[in-house]
Amino acid sequence: MNPSITRRAALQTAGAWLLASGAASLRAASFRPKRVLVVGAGIGGLCCAYELMEHGHEVTLLEASRRTGGHVKTIRDPLPAGLYADVGAEHFTNPGYDDYRRYVEKFDLPVLPWARRQNMYRKIDGQWFNESQLTDKTVLANLGFNAGEIRWIRERGWHELSMLYLSPYIAKFQDEYQPFGIGLDELDHQLLGDVLADAGLSTAAARFMGATERHQTPNQPTRSASALFKIWQAAIPQMRGLPAFKRDVFHLKGGNQLLPDTFATKLGDRVRRHSEVTAIEHHDSSVTVHFKQANTLHTLTADHLVLAVSPLVLPRIAITPAWPEAKAFALKNTPMGMQSRVLLVTRDAFWKDDVPSINLETGDAKMGLVYETAAEVPGARRVLMGSGQPVQTPEETIAAFRKFYPGKKPDTIEQCIVHQWWQEEPLALGCERLAFPFGQLKNIWPHLIAPVGRVHFVGAAFDNLPWGQDAATRSANRVARQIHAS
Repeated sequence: MNPSITRRAALQTAGAWLLASGAASLRAASFRPKRVLVVGAGIGGLCCAYELMEHGHEVTLLEASRRTGGHVKTIRDPLPAGLYADVGAEHFTNPGYDDYRRYVEKFDLPVLPWARRQNMYRKIDGQWFNESQLTDKTVLANLGFNAGEIRWIRERGWHELSMLYLSPYIAKFQDEYQPFGIGLDELDHQLLGDVLADAGLSTAAARFMGATERHQTPNQPTRSASALFKIWQAAIPQMRGLPAFKRDVFHLKGGNQLLPDTFATKLGDRVRRHSEVTAIEHHDSSVTVHFKQANTLHTLTADHLVLAVSPLVLPRIAITPAWPEAKAFALKNTPMGMQSRVLLVTRDAFWKDDVPSINLETGDAKMGLVYETAAEVPGARRVLMGSGQPVQTPEETIAAFRKFYPGKKPDTIEQCIVHQWWQEEPLALGCERLAFPFGQLKNIWPHLIAPVGRVHFVGAAFDNLPWGQDAATRSANRVARQIHAS
């Protein structure tokens, strides 16, 4: 295997397998079952293993922890009887999430609409605004938007504002997996605010679009992205026919873990839990995996290997030979977000008739969003949830909520749960992929998702748009097609 991959070669390889993925049938003309090892039983790994099994391949799935599902996780304990919360992946959309919804329909899983993005109440510059106010000309003008932006917001909605300025650039994209070669490559070294400086962009719009963020420096490691990255990420939903902001979201009744649990049941004893991979040897004709199970070392050899784990976990695994230079750079420099899931158990729905909505966009890092879950469960007790910092205490969380809560009624919080993944599952590092570092898109993409010989990559980090369960199931199907057609 070559010790490095040129960008041209990676683009050619990526283009070839993406084309094959979209066009090739899963029915090979001359079928020979392949032995495939899948590492990581999150929804991406489970989905890929299921697809390969369905098409006759010999699949073994190795999961380091005691459970399957990865970052799709529903908890009930210690919530009051009947209540539940998804402390990982929360929702899916329609339209969108095409592969995910195909399984929901195939397995006849119960779906509930979720009002968490309806009637949102937002805190901006210390003041709360409901959705009606954020279409009011006077309010928008006071926030600093110009006349053209105000007309656009009133006609199309707050979250479609970026399209006012990005549409001419988005129109250049022909392939959602290919951001290069369309005349925008130089924008990877420019900030979006600088690119749009002559387009009449107001300061308010620039701030809303994140166009004024500065790039990373050694002394100020802020997470930001180039204009090309931001435009590309905005182009992908447009190419799929999706709105920039999806109000209509859904979840599975009883919890989203229903889908990975269903995959695991279908796979049966092909799933080996408590199996932590320690080393991988990849060759031209096979892949060998070493793993620990019950403190005993085991070895398996297969035709292909699917790595369905976070880029943050891969450094724990010895790779022989080492990843090609371009792949190693992409994996090392792909930033992953980490956050706590915050739950507030309340004695009753104290917010009713007190605030316009409990769907809050707070601006507070300890609970940036607030919304109710499991609303269909009968009883007085309710669960509010949101996302917090990677490390915070229940006491800090309750104090933050009481500080930003916009109503006048006293709350009835009985319990606070701060779910931190790494405490229970040390290998569940990272969540969704963050923006690629400024100026590094060409050094990361498409190397990040390209296979290395017989080793393939699946999961929320390994697709063009990191939308959790959508990216995981999309990448799983893409890789299953590649392996089946190889």
